[in-house]
Amino acid sequence: MGRFFLFIAVILLVSAGAVLAAMALSMPGEVTFPVGNEIVAVHSGAAAIGIVVLGGILALGWWLATALLVLPGRISKARRMSQTRKANAALAEGLLAAEGGDSKAALKLARRAMRHAEDERLKLLLEARAAEANDDWAGAERAWGLLTRLPGGQLAGLRGAATAASERGDLLTAENRAREALALKSDADWPFNSLFDLQVSKGDWDKAIETLTHGEKRAQIEALNAKRRRAVLHTAKAVGLPHTEKMAAQKALGEAIRSAPDFPPSAYHGARFLMTDGKVKAAQGVLELGWKARPHPALAQMSRRLIPQDSRFNIAARLKGLADSNPNHRESRILTAEIGMDAADWVGAIRILALLVEENPTARLCLLMERALKGYGDPVEAQRWGRMAASASREADWSDIDPKGNAFDFDRAGWSRMVYAFGDVGDLVHPRYESYGRELEAGRVLALPLADEGPVTPKAPQGPLTQPLDYAPDED
Repeated sequence: MGRFFLFIAVILLVSAGAVLAAMALSMPGEVTFPVGNEIVAVHSGAAAIGIVVLGGILALGWWLATALLVLPGRISKARRMSQTRKANAALAEGLLAAEGGDSKAALKLARRAMRHAEDERLKLLLEARAAEANDDWAGAERAWGLLTRLPGGQLAGLRGAATAASERGDLLTAENRAREALALKSDADWPFNSLFDLQVSKGDWDKAIETLTHGEKRAQIEALNAKRRRAVLHTAKAVGLPHTEKMAAQKALGEAIRSAPDFPPSAYHGARFLMTDGKVKAAQGVLELGWKARPHPALAQMSRRLIPQDSRFNIAARLKGLADSNPNHRESRILTAEIGMDAADWVGAIRILALLVEENPTARLCLLMERALKGYGDPVEAQRWGRMAASASREADWSDIDPKGNAFDFDRAGWSRMVYAFGDVGDLVHPRYESYGRELEAGRVLALPLADEGPVTPKAPQGPLTQPLDYAPDED
């Protein structure tokens, strides 16, 4: 369609020129001009046509002259554009190959891009990505390091260099790169996360606390998560300190409790430190504070053990203080049932446990029910609940207590995991709950022997036994 209109336009232009030439030739008169010693006369129309043709020739000549003058520049520009297109294509294809895991293609395209690309930053970016795709972390770190020296490439270069150093196993260099990036004025949150993660993985709790404070000021972490993480970090720091630094450990635990009272390990270890100093009342206060915020069976176990060989009456008073601080919580109801069993109130304990079992029949509750029924004097029903415990679901909180009665005995990796499990989610599950460890000891109270009283023994039933509550008939 375009060619047709062009053809019509040419015909119209030629026709208009012919008409104008005919009109010019039909005009009367002559144009004279001297040529040497002679006077030459030319028809006025022919003279006009000649002037037009001469102007066209001059214009054509001028166009050719200017075209020849600018031709080298145009050739150079076309060459640059061609190289740019090739470089852009190589860069795009190389980055895609690196992201896709085609290490050989990425390396080949990186070499091609380095021949054509003009922007040094793009060349280094592709070189680094290609090296990473080939697991050449030393080469990647070198390329990222060079990128940090170029305008606009410092933040990206530091991130890549930190990642490459971490992959090489050089955590110190990775930490330094992340710290350099954190000092930059940027809204990127990866420097904080990377530096914090490295420090936590190494168990460097003090530096992790400093980094957490820095990230909190920059609003790179939510306030609630920051408080929870800080509580874990202070607790981990206190637990890892030697006995000669008892005051520093107690101070760190105090900071942990203030940051997140609902973190039971801080209350547990805080009470343990106070107990070793003979400050039983203060330790009980810490346990009640922790129980009020978030009841946990380990806190009750610690309350039982505050005074070795203590009387049953004193232990019951301390446990009742815990239960009264948060009376409607499930753990408080369980603790009330345990207090009843300690006092041989088997019927009262069974009634409490029966309501809890209806909500969720866990292995722990089944074992507690087995103990209560044995004390009541119904061994057949007790055996049935014991069998149910073998297949019932476990309780995550109980996994924090080992068979010896110790709780929250995390190693460095366990505390590092807890920083995120509790700090970001509020989760307290011990790793052994995820691996293996059914709480078959959940029905046994882990406490020191009493000083002046023997163990509570089941009362002999008088007359025929009657069940304190209705149970479903045993289908066996």
